[in-house]
Parts: sequence; structure tokens; C-alpha cells
Amino acid sequence: MRIERISDTQMKFILMLDDLEERDIKITELSYASDKTHQLFREIMTLVQDEDEFVEGETPLMFEAMRVGVDSLVVVVTKIDDDSDTGFNLIPAARRECRLKKRGVVKPEEQPEGYPNEDSHSVFSFDNIDELAAGAARLPTHFKGESQVHKFNGKFYLALTNETEDTQTTDTLETILGEYGQRHVSNTISRQYLVERGEVFIAENAVDKLRMYCSQVDSV
Repeated sequence: MRIERISDTQMKFILMLDDLEERDIKITELSYASDKTHQLFREIMTLVQDEDEFVEGETPLMFEAMRVGVDSLVVVVTKIDDDSDTGFNLIPAARRECRLKKRGVVKPEEQPEGYPNEDSHSVFSFDNIDELAAGAARLPTHFKGESQVHKFNGKFYLALTNETEDTQTTDTLETILGEYGQRHVSNTISRQYLVERGEVFIAENAVDKLRMYCSQVDSV
């Protein structure tokens, strides 16, 4: 693994084919959360923390992972200005190409059985629980998929996987949630950062539980 200090706020990690083989990781594994990709995330986090004068305490970090060429992976870690109040992995919604699949890491036919497509994953942050619940309540009642809520740096993060088998696309779900919260880059490394650094607020079936919460509030 080659490490480059780009600036005072950015580091770049370059893994060639032999680096991935040494860690027994296939390119296709980088689009879902396997034990090997979790271990790679922890390795990168350790290297970031060991870098002199780069991070202190709970400094917010942004992770972008992309495939370069046919056999290498680049992970760019950016330190977020504490005064900017951007929180975890803030990427403008237009930057959809940041997702691993869009960068060519895995083709749909290469996706292992039992794992959802990378483009089905979404992460949104909300300033408070009421905005989060209002957004979740607007999602279609026939929505199917996993959903969790994490609390991190004073914000609530909804991570969901769209497994609805109809024309209800992830883009449509994100349009609804975007009216209430901020979309963030969603890839294996960024989601693992949220899992390890954030506090689990709702462990499973978050959308259904938030709908129930919202209906109870409305009935008061």
C-alpha cells in the first residue's frame, strides 16, 4: 500500500493488485460490507491516526473510494474543518459518481448472491429526530430493505438499503429524503466509518419504527 500526504487536510491510499491479493480481497468485495473490507477500513483508520498532526480526537473525516485502472484502488481521506459543521462524509448530491459501482469496482453480474447492488445503499443525515421521522414516514409503505439509524456528532444518520422489487428506484427514495435531510456518499468504507464511530440509535427496521413514531406524534 502506498500512502501519499496530499495536503494538511488530505491523505491518499493506493492499493495495487498485489496489495489486495496480500489481504485476500477481490475488487468485487469492495461493494459490500465483508469482514475483509472491514479489516481494510480499520487498517486505513490506524494509518490515518498514526500520521503526525493530521487528526486529533473526533475530527470528522470524509472517505472516497474509487477504482483506478483495472487492478488498483484509491482511498482519499479528507479532514473536515471543525468550524464548517459538515459532519460525516458530506458530499453534494450531484456527486453520485463517488459510489464504487459508478467507478467500475463491480458490475451487476459480478455481485455475489445475497448482496444488494451498491446503488441501492443510501445514507442521509438529519438535524433532529422529528425531521428524520417525517422523511421516513414519506417513504412508500411497500418499501422493503434494511434500515438503521446512527447518531454521530449531534446528527441522526439513516442508512438504508432499497430492496423493493418494482419501479420504486433508489433515486426516488433519495428525492423524498432529500427534502428533509442531507445525502452523503455511501460506500463500504464510509458506512463502516459511521458504524464504528457513531452510536446505534435504531438497530433494525428503522423506517417502520420511525413511521410509528411519526404517527404517534401526529395523534397527540
